[in-house]
Amino acid sequence: MLYTEPLSFRELDRLMRSVPNFAPRSHGIVVIRKQEYTAKDCDCRYCPHYSGRGKTRCALDHCDCVAERIIAGAATYREAIAETMSAIHYAPLVRRVDRLLKESEETPMNYRNEKHRIVFTETIKRMNRKNKALMAALYLLTADFTLWSCVKYAVVNNVICFEQVRLRGTNTNSYPLFCAAKDLYLGTKHLTVSDLADAELIPPKVFALICNAMAIRRFGLGAIQYEVTGGM
Repeated sequence: MLYTEPLSFRELDRLMRSVPNFAPRSHGIVVIRKQEYTAKDCDCRYCPHYSGRGKTRCALDHCDCVAERIIAGAATYREAIAETMSAIHYAPLVRRVDRLLKESEETPMNYRNEKHRIVFTETIKRMNRKNKALMAALYLLTADFTLWSCVKYAVVNNVICFEQVRLRGTNTNSYPLFCAAKDLYLGTKHLTVSDLADAELIPPKVFALICNAMAIRRFGLGAIQYEVTGGM
């Protein structure tokens, strides 16, 4: 006998047609865990496209695993910046990025200077380093000592309270860093693509820092080959 009406009888119908003395079939449990690659996992020698010959030693024009390699900190500075900026087609900015990559072939600039590296590293020790927006903003804010002295009191519990910041004594380089940090963190639009392409408005070294921060915002700290040890 099959019960189809009312709806309350349908569960009884399924029970009556089930095999006796067997537990009812459940939906099961699905465990999904995103693979976190290490630099060792991303060694190009393990890739089927690795040829071992030539300058790039790769048979592909564009690495299929470049995103994973950047995240793991195994990609070159050139690859990280080029992949970050690959969606931008504004010609003046493309030319400026090309100049940056050519200038950085011998000495990639992961930090403004040693002091920037130390302050940034100390600042993020107890913070959520998987929060890419936070890391990108802090990377820029710690690049300028005067700017950081104005902002650091507004950083509480992995949150940057930009509305509490009052800029005092900053220079012409501080403001673009502050605006870029705010844009990357909040999604605001203080700096435009044309602003980034303007070398007079944003000097080369500041431009490089902003490009680095954009790479961090997209791929995480691996974009500047930051080695994460312990912490969050």
